[in-house]
Amino acid sequence: MLRATKVRIYPTQEQTEFLIAQFGAVRFAYNKALHLKSHMYRKRRVTLNPKKDIKPLLAVAKTSRKYHWLKQYDSIALQQAVINLHQAFDNFFNPKLKAKFPQFKRKHGKQSSYHCVGVKVLDGAVKLPKMQPVKANIHREITGAVKSITVSLSKTGKFYASILVDDGVEAPA
Repeated sequence: MLRATKVRIYPTQEQTEFLIAQFGAVRFAYNKALHLKSHMYRKRRVTLNPKKDIKPLLAVAKTSRKYHWLKQYDSIALQQAVINLHQAFDNFFNPKLKAKFPQFKRKHGKQSSYHCVGVKVLDGAVKLPKMQPVKANIHREITGAVKSITVSLSKTGKFYASILVDDGVEAPA
């Protein structure tokens, strides 16, 4: 069964700057994918699938001169932003849900967050991709296989990590 635990993390000044830049890169990937999808539909009446058509463009963008700066950030988090856009469009076109058309993300929006895999929970710290271990206040025992972590920034400037763990127990029927 999947379980999540939200813990407070205490990044250093250097790690804080990297996390804020990572939030910006994820927001950029989401907004660029939304722009491409909207532009192609308006101009050419072509519907792009964010997962199949836009996600591969991230690898191409990293090799370009204009977007080479994306190399320094977690590629899985950037791809997850495009997957989130795909889910937003699925929700928009689902008649059972009353979701609005996906909006561009603002720098000072409601919440800055990103989802990453390939992470480790250490004793009193969390290891995120492309970073040194970040000090964390882990108040519950983390048992099982760590699936992913979602890092978020609150309005008050505090960082949190939601750790998703598969404990191996079957879910009740």
